[in-house]
Amino acid sequence: MNQYSGARAVAVDGAAADEAIRHLDDVVEVAFRRHEVFAEAHRRIDAITVTHRSPDGAVEVTVGSSGNLLDVRCAEPLRALPPQRVAATVLACVQAAQAGVAARVEEILRGAAPGDPLTDELVANARKSFPAPTAAMPVSGPGGSGPRHLAIGGIEDDRRPAPRTPPRRRPIRPDDDQDDWAGRSILS
Repeated sequence: MNQYSGARAVAVDGAAADEAIRHLDDVVEVAFRRHEVFAEAHRRIDAITVTHRSPDGAVEVTVGSSGNLLDVRCAEPLRALPPQRVAATVLACVQAAQAGVAARVEEILRGAAPGDPLTDELVANARKSFPAPTAAMPVSGPGGSGPRHLAIGGIEDDRRPAPRTPPRRRPIRPDDDQDDWAGRSILS
């Protein structure tokens, strides 16, 4: 009895073994090419920047591939806008630029690996992360019917801060000399 006596012997003819090796080589080659395609797409996606300008030209923003704000430029027309309009304009520009990132990601991936399930998943994730902006928020100035301010980013708290009391001051007496520095210079 040899050392393999308890194991089942599987007979593989030479042609079947060669076919299995060729199939495995093909699978490895496809996986390697897919890796190269997505690695190149990843490099191109990392280099994305999108710039968006407000319709009136008052604000221009640039965002990177992760949606991070890289640059904000303001033009002269911004001076005439009320603060709530400035905030809404900047926010709308950032959202539009981020949606542009999602569109560029889709363009790169669909060009690199069309029909690949990973492409579909990555595009869906980009669209979820950077959705197309919704209709502009109404912002009106004095006398308008829209909101008078726009809170961006903070968490509103229903608790009101305690009223601030002014610090207590020592009462001034008639014998106090207001200009007396005890004979010293005020600089010492």
